[in-house]
Amino acid sequence: MNRHRAFWLMLLVTASWGASYMWMKIALISVAPLFLVGLRFTVAFLATIIIFARVLKRPTHQEVVASFILGTLLFCAFTFVMIGLQHTDASTAGFLLSTTTVFVAIFEAILKKRFPRLSTVIATIVVVIGLYLLVANGAGLKLNFNALLCLACAAIYAIYIIASDILSKKHLVTFSVSIWQLGVAGGEGLIFGGLLDGVTLPQTTSQWGAVLALGLICSAFGFVAQTQVQHYLAPDTVGLIYSLEPIFSAIFAFLTLGEVLSGQQYFGAAIIFLSVVASEIVKARWPRAES
Repeated sequence: MNRHRAFWLMLLVTASWGASYMWMKIALISVAPLFLVGLRFTVAFLATIIIFARVLKRPTHQEVVASFILGTLLFCAFTFVMIGLQHTDASTAGFLLSTTTVFVAIFEAILKKRFPRLSTVIATIVVVIGLYLLVANGAGLKLNFNALLCLACAAIYAIYIIASDILSKKHLVTFSVSIWQLGVAGGEGLIFGGLLDGVTLPQTTSQWGAVLALGLICSAFGFVAQTQVQHYLAPDTVGLIYSLEPIFSAIFAFLTLGEVLSGQQYFGAAIIFLSVVASEIVKARWPRAES
């Protein structure tokens, strides 16, 4: 794999996450938030274990630690978003969850003790404006406690992206780790969800289908692929690609629900896409240029 292929694979991962909201909405009808986190990641873990049983190796001590760190970050991030989405306006939640790219840029600057690349700063600002136009659509953003949980999810996921990058540079984000992290997140979700809310399972075929889609497509494929592409993509690039998620959400909403975007939303989606593309062109043409 090279950087070009990694970019397109991460784009495909983001598209799968864009479809996750409709499945989460269906599954949350009968499944408690924490237990749903446990179910989706347990399904993902079992599926990957079965598929890759022949090539999966016993993890080393360092790989166990890396899996625990990444899996726990996933569990925390998705716990916050599941709880927050229950009592937060969709426009507010969508905007806050997509600010991951902003947190990545901030945390990267703090860790590296240097100002981010100018193209990254400009792209991040444009992405935030585009996200507001796309998701809020003229509505005000209401910051209540549950909305702050969504913001916390974006911050934790940014930490997950940076942690994956740091561990990958130490050659600790192996293929095995990308799978074992799913088991950690799934186990923590089932344990804490069972203790706090009891065992809650899907009640209909559509709800089971939503859980399987979340586990197989959004989790098994999504997170295994992401941890692999981060060997080739910088954290700020991953964050910018992730900001395209609302666009894919809107596409799936149009295809499945017949929802049509307003002119303002189309404009917001366009500037998000163009800012990500422009940022990647700058990095490809001037890879060593720093602000």
